[in-house]
Amino acid sequence: MLPQGISTRAGTRMTLRDYLTIARRRWPIIVACALVAAAVTWFLTPAQTDEAEVAPSYTATATLLVGSGGPPELVSIDRLALFIKTGEIPSRAAKVLGFDGDPALLASQITVTPDPAAAALTIAASASDGERAAATANAFAEETVAFFEKGAPGTGGAAVSVLQVATPIPDQIGGGFVVPPSRPLRTAMAAFIGLLLGFALALVIQRVDSRLRTRDEVHAALGLPIIAEVLRLSQAQKRKASIMVAADPLDPYSDAYRAARTALMHTVSRKMTGDYTARRAASAERGGTATGARLILVTSANVAEGKTTTVANLAASFAETGQRVLVLDADLRSPDTHSLFDVPQGAGISDFITDPGDVPLDALVRPTSVPGVRIITAGTRLTHPASLASRMGHLLEEVRGMADVVIIDSAPLLAASDVFDVLPIVDTVLLVVRSGRLTDVAAHRVAELLGRFQVPISGVVLVGARGRRADGYGYGHGDTKKRKRERSARVEADRSLPPTRADASTQFAGSEDGARPFSPQADGAPDDAALSRRARRTSSSA
Repeated sequence: MLPQGISTRAGTRMTLRDYLTIARRRWPIIVACALVAAAVTWFLTPAQTDEAEVAPSYTATATLLVGSGGPPELVSIDRLALFIKTGEIPSRAAKVLGFDGDPALLASQITVTPDPAAAALTIAASASDGERAAATANAFAEETVAFFEKGAPGTGGAAVSVLQVATPIPDQIGGGFVVPPSRPLRTAMAAFIGLLLGFALALVIQRVDSRLRTRDEVHAALGLPIIAEVLRLSQAQKRKASIMVAADPLDPYSDAYRAARTALMHTVSRKMTGDYTARRAASAERGGTATGARLILVTSANVAEGKTTTVANLAASFAETGQRVLVLDADLRSPDTHSLFDVPQGAGISDFITDPGDVPLDALVRPTSVPGVRIITAGTRLTHPASLASRMGHLLEEVRGMADVVIIDSAPLLAASDVFDVLPIVDTVLLVVRSGRLTDVAAHRVAELLGRFQVPISGVVLVGARGRRADGYGYGHGDTKKRKRERSARVEADRSLPPTRADASTQFAGSEDGARPFSPQADGAPDDAALSRRARRTSSSA
């Protein structure tokens, strides 16, 4: 079963944890979409919605009752509606309203609705101005009453009266989305919609982006154990460009390389067979027994993944244990390991391979800035690095007797073919992967190449992993400035304490944390005040 962290890559159903992981990883995109939507809404919409936008029109309706002065069967409500829309009534209403256009155009602005069952008529007029709508409806109603008072032919002697005059009523907007009149409310709604769109965009990017970032993703793609996770360096640490294991041995960054060193020393290397089949010693497979140093090849899939930095810090961590360490700068295309150890470039590997009898190998070994670590640089004859790498076997067998551990900085697997000539000779391989640099396709290609060569693999060092840089444990590891100040304050407080009632000559300076031993009093009982102060200091130190 694949880890949950790669469910999106494997095409399986995503869980809530997967969605939360995507949101945490892509939160800048989600927040940016929300902010853009909110800013556009805030600056492009008015502070208050206009009245016309709230009520785009008004409707005024006048109600008329229809009676009959003659036989009831001669009164036609529908015919009365026709009289209101055409003929003399529209002309009279236009004159009352001061309408200069065609009366028929004015009549088209009203709606006459007959109700034969109730013997009534309604005249409705709509306009953006409520007063004009009411005036139009009332003008037609009044002129209709005046017209039928004369008993016009064809009306059956109908008598019309106004039951209710027209009053403007705002039209209610319904059946769709209503824009809130408040700008803050509109902005909040836009920000929420932006969040949804941002999350959808994050899902699309996550689906398209195949770069490996987490421990589970790298492990699943390569099929190799992650033996160490190296946290990201701060900007100040990056500017120093130093070997952290030697420069700051108490930093969690340095401890990660110590974990890799321990894995290299005490775990069994494995072949890339897809099922972690345990590997016998490389020399045993070749029919002999290897003696001398253990050859560790450090490589990566692509350039700029932290391979050379890992070599330098691993060398310093091996030297801490008292072992003699030799570093080979075998990346003949881009040699820069020497710069981390403050060693100038000079005669080295390429010179020895080109002319083995010219300079003895011992003369090429140079000390570095890290005690216990020596280096053989890439050399000066680097015109044809591929051909040089194919002739490195004799050199590697010879350096076994020069150190306890030999760490080889090689070219990236997918960038050059040089490393494949060295793979069958070394004892184990350490793969360096930078978080967010290696893609899923490249990882499978690396696994395929290593499996084809049947090389022994110790595992993967994940560089640049995201995580919290926690304080160290116990022995002062990771002390912050605040802890150092507290420690100094306790020491000064101990020094300022008055002596106990015992003879001062029996007292002496305490330990590093400021603890001060005290002598028994003359009567055999210690000073209570001194005991109380010591108990408080001891509890605070713990």
